[in-house]
Amino acid sequence: MLNKSIISIALVLVTSFCAFSQKSEIKRIDPQFWWHNLETRELQLMVYGLNTAKFEVKVKTPGVSLTEVQKLENPNYLLVYLNLEEYHGNQLLLDFTADGKTKTITYKLETLKKETHQIEPSDLVYLVFPDRFSNGDPKNDAIKTMREPNCYRDSLGGRHGGDLQGIINKLDYMQDLGVSCVWVNPTLVNDQPAYSYHGYALTDHYLTDPRLGSNETYQKLGYELHKRSMKLMMDLVPNHIGSKHWMMLDMPDKSFVNQWPEFTRTNYRATIHMDPYASEYDKKRMVDGWFDTQMPDVNERTPWVATYLIQSYLWWINYASIDAFRIDTYSYNDYEFMDKCMAYIHREYPEFYATGEIWEQAGVMNMAYFTRNNGYKKSPASSHLTSAKDFHLFWSIMDGLNQKPEWDKGLAKIYYTLCHDGLYENANLNLTFVDNHDINRFYTEVKGDFAKWKMGIGLIMTLRGVPSIYYGTEILLTNPIPRTNDGQIRQDFPGGWPSDTVNKFTAAGRTEQENLAFNYIKKLARLRKDNDAFNQGKLMQFTPEGSTYVFFRYTNDECFMVAVNRGNEKVKLDTKRMQERMIKFTNGFDHVSETKINSLQSIELEPNSIRIIELMK
Repeated sequence: MLNKSIISIALVLVTSFCAFSQKSEIKRIDPQFWWHNLETRELQLMVYGLNTAKFEVKVKTPGVSLTEVQKLENPNYLLVYLNLEEYHGNQLLLDFTADGKTKTITYKLETLKKETHQIEPSDLVYLVFPDRFSNGDPKNDAIKTMREPNCYRDSLGGRHGGDLQGIINKLDYMQDLGVSCVWVNPTLVNDQPAYSYHGYALTDHYLTDPRLGSNETYQKLGYELHKRSMKLMMDLVPNHIGSKHWMMLDMPDKSFVNQWPEFTRTNYRATIHMDPYASEYDKKRMVDGWFDTQMPDVNERTPWVATYLIQSYLWWINYASIDAFRIDTYSYNDYEFMDKCMAYIHREYPEFYATGEIWEQAGVMNMAYFTRNNGYKKSPASSHLTSAKDFHLFWSIMDGLNQKPEWDKGLAKIYYTLCHDGLYENANLNLTFVDNHDINRFYTEVKGDFAKWKMGIGLIMTLRGVPSIYYGTEILLTNPIPRTNDGQIRQDFPGGWPSDTVNKFTAAGRTEQENLAFNYIKKLARLRKDNDAFNQGKLMQFTPEGSTYVFFRYTNDECFMVAVNRGNEKVKLDTKRMQERMIKFTNGFDHVSETKINSLQSIELEPNSIRIIELMK
């Protein structure tokens, strides 16, 4: 049975519209509806169906003007451009005439109540892979009309049945952990023949995957989060689509996707954007090359394509009250398009948060280059990207935990990375992490060393940035090394399925150490949220010495000292060189060990440990 969203998109609000002509028939209009009270008054409607190019279009609603009708190479597409001007009604009427017959279509306009909330450094973002988190609605496990219709939980690359309702059902769990924002991996329909579970090969820009739920379920997720004063981060995928996208199956125009004489994969080199010596071939291959054989690269330089994409993004923000975007493969997109996209969104939501995935090891500068008002003088000044997903801080933390402390290795990597923060307008908005859906589980990276795990979590929860936790990190999930399939880092959360014999969503279902991990994150999330020093405060770091690294987070009223010992021996930390930050304080409280410190003249650090000390007068 088709869900409500599929029906609404198929009918496209065409009231009582039957196939009035076998020669010309409208099947859908995108967007399916719009809002009359937006700052932007221009609207592009994509009309699709049999021979829709034959239609002559007129606007019957006073106050709305028809600015252009554009035909594409494929006669099944027609682009209608409207200007709503000062019109604020709840519908507009369009006459479509072909073969001597006219049909009036009612297009719905809603009143928008803006409900998005700004992402802040005080937030804790929780990343959820929807197919692998919790099965809240077994009825949508199998959709027989789809190319990959069934669930096979024993298959690493198959669908497992997790869904949006499962996420909604576990919001209390996340809130108890201290989560304030939920980042959900892509939920748009991926009607691909295989590996459709990951969501990064979308086949419709306006439809939630029915195996995850419906558009209404996604909207409900946003509502339920806001009811709890929590936020929703959408995983946006502008660069590519799935090979079975409905427009790939009936190509509107050769300019829809980037074309090559033969399959050409991107070179994955984000550095070409800033390389003063880059060849034109390398630039084109980076931006226009396909991400994979089943992921065509969208041509974002085509004006109607750019508008189609941008409108769909704003549609989802408005429809589901989305608070933020994590933008997939940001550097693979056309730079000018992404700038235009974010400027369009910021016209409606000036403080809308977007963080870009810039997965490139060429240096901090390569990430900062794409962000707004950055310190790279030759970069385009118009960038509107809020922040970068901070891979370089991630790599430096991993080196700090796993390398032997040396002058330029180990903890020094963290120090050096933070030294480059001046390249960002506001590094405190970078999204920080110790693992995610594309890399090894954090507990695996530290080889099951719980002391190192606590150090890593302590670092991202006290350093600058917006910290994010990948689902399962809080219960010490691991993966095989070497891993042979991405499904091994996207495993089912134990207890998310009715048939699971162990339920780690509850304290009773977790081991003693898993509860220690869960409660550690919970404690630090509360500490971060309750203290301005971690959110609005400044950061001062001191050069690493031996096996130790120390930094401070502070305001005029608060000061926290974070001290890390990566050595295998106990260290007595001499604080004389840090007196500029400690001079007003005489004692402190360590929030890790929950012990009072009576003297700050020297502080003992256990082997492989972190202390988060609130300084007191």
